[in-house]
Amino acid sequence: MARSLLTVPLLTTTAVAALAWFTLGPAAALAFIALALLEIAMAADSSVPMAGIAGRLHSPARRLFLSLGIVAGVLAMRLLLPPAAVAVGDASDPASAVSEAVFAPGTFAAHLQDVRPALAAFGASFIWLVFAEYLFNTDRASRRSWLGGLEARLAAVARPRVWSLVTAATGVVLTSVLVGSASSWEPASVVPVVLGGVAGTVGYLGSKAVAKWALRSPAGTTDTSSIGTGRDAWRIHAYASTVVFERGLVVFMLFEILDGAYSLSGSGPLGSDGIGALEQAAVAGAAIAVGAVFLARLTSHLDRAAGLQRLRYLKAGAAYVLGVLSMLLWTSLLVPIPGTVVGWFGSVVIGLALATSLPWRAWVRRARVGA
Repeated sequence: MARSLLTVPLLTTTAVAALAWFTLGPAAALAFIALALLEIAMAADSSVPMAGIAGRLHSPARRLFLSLGIVAGVLAMRLLLPPAAVAVGDASDPASAVSEAVFAPGTFAAHLQDVRPALAAFGASFIWLVFAEYLFNTDRASRRSWLGGLEARLAAVARPRVWSLVTAATGVVLTSVLVGSASSWEPASVVPVVLGGVAGTVGYLGSKAVAKWALRSPAGTTDTSSIGTGRDAWRIHAYASTVVFERGLVVFMLFEILDGAYSLSGSGPLGSDGIGALEQAAVAGAAIAVGAVFLARLTSHLDRAAGLQRLRYLKAGAAYVLGVLSMLLWTSLLVPIPGTVVGWFGSVVIGLALATSLPWRAWVRRARVGA
């Protein structure tokens, strides 16, 4: 299974690396391989929550989501959101921000650093609210608790959506107070954190409002059995776009905010000698595309194999990855987060969820019977 899933991305990586070697030189080829392998590794973590989202979609939107939606969403969020954030933060022309990202990545990285606190605060509150959907069981789904009694009690609280908003607001306020205390309450340090946190909450509520509207049947009910067919089939695609945005934002925050490096900047693997600005942009875009294709293939396989149903705690593990990510984003506003923490926390959580999902007792019983 793993071999077949890796065939396309690895063949693509080999072909693009060879092309980069002959056209741009060995430095570009080595930089592309390093970044592409990193993208493939991190895509494995994102595939589990992506499969959970795919399971909530009806068939027409699911096919679009698993094929074009994931790839387009990841590419758009990874490559276009940073220039958009810089343009908004500097009140500049978006086209100028894109041009700077491609032709002057060092300058662009400095400008991105200026808006990083607002972006991190936005992502932390948005992603926490996504995690709170699982923590407080807003859908009231029947499930077995992964972490025991405390998780079960939190999943049974009254008014779960209120709890979600209250905890997110607490995170925004607490982080703003800590940032303010550390900076002697300088407006330039506190205001971006406050505005970013509020914008993240508003963005989440707006996304959910679009999703709720898209899933509402023409009769005005919440019965979605007819959604995805007839004249209103396009509504389910509107819903799919909201979840693509949700996951694309998570992947962007994971790569670009916590590790402190924009894909097109001169840091990380792309900082190798001999690679110009245009070459950096081409190498980064190709590596991100390889990771997005692998993410789409792995998510599609999990969806077809009903992996989240058979491995009952994988969905919980994916949810807790979001919870930890949001906490790391808030923490990154106060202290630097080591790259090793960013690179491995998702793998550890997903690995624990997978290990606890496997039928160890049944295997032991079968082994004893066989002996």
